[in-house]
Amino acid sequence: MSQSSEAVISEAIDRLTLAGSGDDDQHEDEHDEYNEHEDEDEPKIGKVKITELEEVQAPKKKKKKKRNKPKNPRPSGFEESHVEGPLTLATVQEEEALYHPSKPFSERIEICIQRYKAKRKFDALRSQIFTTYLTLGGISTGPKQFSGGLDYKQNDHLDKEQLETMAATDFVSTSLDEDDEWEVDFPFVVRGFLSHRVPYVLGYIEVAHLELAAQVVRNFLNYIVYHSVAPEHADGIQEAIRICDLAEKELVLCRHTSHRLPGNFNMACSTLFGGHYAGMKDESQSWDTLSPPVGLTTNEAIEIFNACVQARGTPEQKEMGLDVDVVKAEYVGMEVTGIVFPNIERKRVNKVEAKEENTTTTDANTDGKSNPPTPTPTPAGTKQYEATGVRALGKLLVKPWTPDDEIQPETDLGEFAIWLELEVLQFCFTGMHLEAKVHRLSSGIIWIDSVTAVQCSFYLQLDPPDKGGDNLSDDDFD
Repeated sequence: MSQSSEAVISEAIDRLTLAGSGDDDQHEDEHDEYNEHEDEDEPKIGKVKITELEEVQAPKKKKKKKRNKPKNPRPSGFEESHVEGPLTLATVQEEEALYHPSKPFSERIEICIQRYKAKRKFDALRSQIFTTYLTLGGISTGPKQFSGGLDYKQNDHLDKEQLETMAATDFVSTSLDEDDEWEVDFPFVVRGFLSHRVPYVLGYIEVAHLELAAQVVRNFLNYIVYHSVAPEHADGIQEAIRICDLAEKELVLCRHTSHRLPGNFNMACSTLFGGHYAGMKDESQSWDTLSPPVGLTTNEAIEIFNACVQARGTPEQKEMGLDVDVVKAEYVGMEVTGIVFPNIERKRVNKVEAKEENTTTTDANTDGKSNPPTPTPTPAGTKQYEATGVRALGKLLVKPWTPDDEIQPETDLGEFAIWLELEVLQFCFTGMHLEAKVHRLSSGIIWIDSVTAVQCSFYLQLDPPDKGGDNLSDDDFD
C-alpha cells in the first residue's frame, strides 16, 4: 500500500472518532437535562438522594464453614464391647522379648503399663482411678531417670526396648524392687483398692463412678492376661478379675443400703429411746421447707413401733409394748449371715381372697344383690402405719465381725436379728459388713441407732506400701 493511501485511511478513522465522541457528548447533555427534571421530584438529604443511600448496603457476612466432626471417633478402649484385636506375628515376637519370664516382674510391668496407657484414651476420672490403683500396688508415678523429656537423638544407639524403659513414667520403687519381703499379690491389692480406697479415700458415692472403678481395673488386668505379661501370676490375676466382677455389683448394693439405713422401725426406736434421731423432727413445725424434715415425730414413732411389734414381736414383746428400757448400747462390726424376707405375697393373696369373699357373698332376702363390706373406721386426720407392702418387716441375721488383723470386739452378742423393712432388705446380701451402734431393749429387741459404714464382703483396708514407712520410730515396735 502506498503512503498516500495510508494517509487517507488514517484521516477517515480520525473523522469517525471525532464524530462518535460528539454524539456521546450530545447524549450525555440530553441525559443530564432529563436527570435534572427527574431529580426535582426525588427526596434528598442534603445533596444526597435517598435512593442512593438505599443502594449502599452493608457487606454480607461470610458464613463460617462448619468443621466436619469425625463420624467414627477414636474408641477409648474402655467400651463394654471392646475386644483386643488379633496380634500380628511381629507384635507377638516383639512382646515375647519384652515380657520374657527371665526378666524381673518389675521391668515387665513397667513396660506393660506404658504400652497399655498408649492404647487407651483416658479421661480425668479414669486417670485418677488408674493412678490411685497403681500407687496402692507400689507403682510410683513421675520421672525415673531424666527430667525435661528424653532426647532421642543423643540416645539413638539404644534399641526400642531401652528407650521405652527410659521413657516410662510409672515404675516400681527401687526400695520395693530390692525388698525380699515384697510380694506380688494381685487379689490383695484389688481387694484393698475397690473395697476401701474407692469409697473412703477417693470418696466415690455415685453408682456410675463405683461401677467405673471396677471396670477400669478389670480392663487393665485383662490386658495383662491377653499379652502374657506375667504368666507366673495367672491364677492370682484371674482371681483379681473375679473380685472386680463382684465389686461392680456389691459396691452399688452397699451404696443403696447405706442410703436407706437405719429404716423406719429402727428410726422409731432411736426417736423413742434417746438415740441419734431423738428430737430431730420438730412436732410443732408448720412452715414449708425446701427439703422434707429428717426423722420422725414422737407420735409417728409410737405408731410405727407399736405396729411393727404387733406384727413381728413375740407374745411377751407385744404385751410389754413401750414399757421397755435400753439395757446396753455398743458399737459393733457385723457380718450378714442371712436374710429373712417378709412373706408379703401371701398377705396380698389373703387380702384379695377376703375381698372376693366379701364381694361374692349374697343374701337370699336381698334378691341376689351382694352385700358390700363394711369399712373399718379410722380416726380423723390420722394415717395408719402398715407393716405390710413396701414397708413389710423382715430380719437381717448378723454376727459380730472385725476386719482382718484387728482385735476382736468385746461383746456378748452372738448371732442376732435386726428388724428391717423390705425396701432396705432388698439391697442386702450375705457377706455384707456393717459398722453401727447397736442398742438392746429389755424386751429383747435389738435395733441399730446410727450406721457408720456399709462394706463389701471382701473388705480390706490397705494403705500404699510407703505410707509412714520412713517416719516410724523404735517406740512404735515396743
